[in-house]
Amino acid sequence: MSRLPGRAASGGTVLLAGWLFADLLLLLLVIALGSLPREERTGATPTPAPAVPSPPASTQPAQRGLVLKPCSFTVRTGSAASVRKQFRAQLGRAGVADRTAGFVLSFGTAPDPGPGQEAAERVNSIVTDGFPRFEHAPKRGYWKGGPSGRVRIDVFFLATPDGDTSFPERCRSSDDGED
Repeated sequence: MSRLPGRAASGGTVLLAGWLFADLLLLLLVIALGSLPREERTGATPTPAPAVPSPPASTQPAQRGLVLKPCSFTVRTGSAASVRKQFRAQLGRAGVADRTAGFVLSFGTAPDPGPGQEAAERVNSIVTDGFPRFEHAPKRGYWKGGPSGRVRIDVFFLATPDGDTSFPERCRSSDDGED
C-alpha cells in the first residue's frame, strides 16, 4: 500500500503548525514571567522599609500646588531692559512680585505666525534671564493674530508657601475675556 504524495505533505504541515503553536505559547510564558516584579518571580517577600516618624503637622512643608487660573500681563516689545521694566512694574501692581512661576505661556501678536512666535520666545528668554523666580518654569511661546508689537504673558503661579492656590486678587486673567 503506497501513500499518496499529497497526503504526506499535508500531514507534515499540520505537524509543523502544532510545533509552531507550542513554541509561541512557550515564548508568551517566558515574556509573562519576565514582566513580573522580581519578588513575584522568586517568591520572596519584600522587606518593609523602616518606619520614619513624620514631623508634627505644624512643621510639615506645604505641598506645592498650582494656581489654575493664569495672571495675564501685556508688554510692548522693545529692548530687554524695557520689557523687564514693564513686566516688573506689572508684577508689583498685581502683588505677585514675590511669587514663583509654575509655567509661562506667551502670545506674541503679529499679522503672521513667525514674527509673533519669535516675539513671544524673545520675551520668554528676557523673563528667564531677568527674574529668578521664573527661571525654572517651563515657558512656551505662541502666536496671536493682530498688530505687531505686544506680547501677552500668562503666568500660572505655584501655590504660596502656606499652600494657598487661590487666584491672586489683584491679578487680571485672559480667562476673564479681557484680552
